[in-house]
Amino acid sequence: MNLKKYLYLSVILFIIGACSASKKAEKSLESGNYDQAFDLGFTELSKDKSDEKLIRAFKQAYDKANERDLRQIDELKKANNAENLKRIYALYEKIDARQYQVIKLKPLYIGGNEADLKVTDYSNEIATAKANYSKFLYDAANAKMKTGNKLDAREAFKLYSDLEFVNPGYVSNLPDLIAKAKMKGSSIILLKLDNKIANQTTDEDLKELTRISESNMNNPWLIFHDKKDKKVTYDHEVIVLLNKFVVTPQQVNSQVVPQQARVKDGWEYIYDAKGNVMKDSLGNDMKRDKIITVQAEINIFQQVKSGAVEGNVAIKNLKTNSQTATTPMAGEAKFENQYALYRGDQRAIEQKYYEVLQKKEVPFPPDNEFVKYSLSDFKAKMLDFINQQQL
Repeated sequence: MNLKKYLYLSVILFIIGACSASKKAEKSLESGNYDQAFDLGFTELSKDKSDEKLIRAFKQAYDKANERDLRQIDELKKANNAENLKRIYALYEKIDARQYQVIKLKPLYIGGNEADLKVTDYSNEIATAKANYSKFLYDAANAKMKTGNKLDAREAFKLYSDLEFVNPGYVSNLPDLIAKAKMKGSSIILLKLDNKIANQTTDEDLKELTRISESNMNNPWLIFHDKKDKKVTYDHEVIVLLNKFVVTPQQVNSQVVPQQARVKDGWEYIYDAKGNVMKDSLGNDMKRDKIITVQAEINIFQQVKSGAVEGNVAIKNLKTNSQTATTPMAGEAKFENQYALYRGDQRAIEQKYYEVLQKKEVPFPPDNEFVKYSLSDFKAKMLDFINQQQL
């Protein structure tokens, strides 16, 4: 394609794209989707400002979207409901963001005249809406905190957190209020460990078992202590019993797999019934592939060893002094390694055995590794059990 044709095609495609954008914007306007029409117009006009049809659709979408949002703000204000303060603030911010996009595009021209895209200063309205919403969040959170109820404290935590997001400097002690609500809304759990396999576990193993953070739990309102603090009133107690560790002897199992295949092994002359080499139509000696049967034997070895920590997990409600849940538990760890050796003709071996033939025998892990990984599995199952409880 020569340069002239290329440029012509590019112009045609550009015009088609521009027409398509203006038509899409107009359809969005017709269906009342002003935000979609505005966003489409902003995206396309950021690239090129020459499409006057798109500019008209963009201006109409801008005016109608602002008109809609301002009308909704008036309705929400008339309702005089504190629950509407968040929406009022959000709508003012939305209008302001939309106006900022228009300022970035200005000037836009229709028929040689600048399009009338009005921009209003809503800074005072935004500040008032923000202050009203902030006061609502602060007062509502404080009221929730006064009830002494855990669920109310959790709601207060959410309200304080929303306030921190909207207006972090509203009060100087906001981080302290959030921390207080978090603590008041949480169930504090004392984790007790009864370790009857102490001679097989290390301090680091046990620290990892009892180290439970919020990220481990589906419930963010559970706080675990692995050491009792006399200043803390605990809600629940989780008693973990490690009763027994068992490990199987290391084993190496083997399996012999015979292999046989017909393969090409060079070539040979073709003879006639009299024992003479046959000729083709050009007088050349005739040859054919020599096919032979080859054999091999694969010995597949599987190294196997496993361990398990057995025990029990019980949950006690310290407020009622009653056991609420208990279950036996076992954490498991398994080691498996497969490798293979062969003898005979390699050409006889099926491709599916190539991978295992590349592997080697490896040393068996020591027993303490099985303790470590069994405890890790035990912990995962324990946390899953705790997550299922209503604490």
